[in-house]
Amino acid sequence: MIKRTMTGANQIICEGCGLNITGKVIEFDHIIPEALILDKSAALSITDGRVLGRDCCHRAPGGKTAHDLADIAEAKRREARHLGIRTRPRLRTAGFAAPEPQRSASRPLAKPAAWRRDDR
Repeated sequence: MIKRTMTGANQIICEGCGLNITGKVIEFDHIIPEALILDKSAALSITDGRVLGRDCCHRAPGGKTAHDLADIAEAKRREARHLGIRTRPRLRTAGFAAPEPQRSASRPLAKPAAWRRDDR
């Protein structure tokens, strides 16, 4: 796999974006995410993977890993819907209306004697 990404100047090129990733962290990635492969007994070959730069294509925000995780989650939701699996119902309120805000105190508040100043 590394041989097909090497250039004549002994540089490693990212197969996702074409950037030179020589000396940077590289990762070997499944083209089709392994979680989405139905036949796990089939042997993997060199054509099932590719070399990606970790920071440019593989784990960057919006990179291949983020897209793969979204695809895997969608596949799990579809499978659950197909099998009739439902999520637990959320708690609901009993339908009581929210209380009206209190406009004023029911009776005037008396200040404690220690707070009063007798300036008579």
